[in-house]
Amino acid sequence: MRASKTNPAAVPAALKEQAAQLPFKAQSISVLVFTLDTHLPFCEIAEHLAEQFTELELTAQVGMAGPQRVKSVLEGKFTGVDVLVVVGDTSSESEDRLMELVEWLLANGRRDLAENLIYAVLGHEYQNHATSAFSRVVLPRSYYARTQQSGLKLPWAASARESWELANAVVDYAFGLGAE
Repeated sequence: MRASKTNPAAVPAALKEQAAQLPFKAQSISVLVFTLDTHLPFCEIAEHLAEQFTELELTAQVGMAGPQRVKSVLEGKFTGVDVLVVVGDTSSESEDRLMELVEWLLANGRRDLAENLIYAVLGHEYQNHATSAFSRVVLPRSYYARTQQSGLKLPWAASARESWELANAVVDYAFGLGAE
């Protein structure tokens, strides 16, 4: 078994207290991390979220899918999901693919997922960025798993391992506190 990437001492006290008071704590949270592009580190983000939920003592199932929507549906990835985390970058193409995904979810009877969607953006947020109808969490650039010439991914920087913003947003959405 490998060591956890998250430092348990780094759990924000307010988030730990919120998790402890959740009325549905015994129930499981189901999260799907869906990538808009395969070069994004969605596997690492899903793993990191699962570790953080363990540290919060919440039962969670964290799945991964994307970028092919239809394939994901056929594999049952969208079934029983409480919160959809869509991973993208700061490019306009990523924003366009996000909006296409939202429109597709709405057109295919998955309004609940479109309403419980968190857009996890890798990179920096720009001041003049339009506010979207769903939660937007900006992840540090260190989440981005660059690939070496050998094909091995570089490890995350410590700052990415200490980030709890995405876990906090998922908890809020899973228990009805987000998107209001």
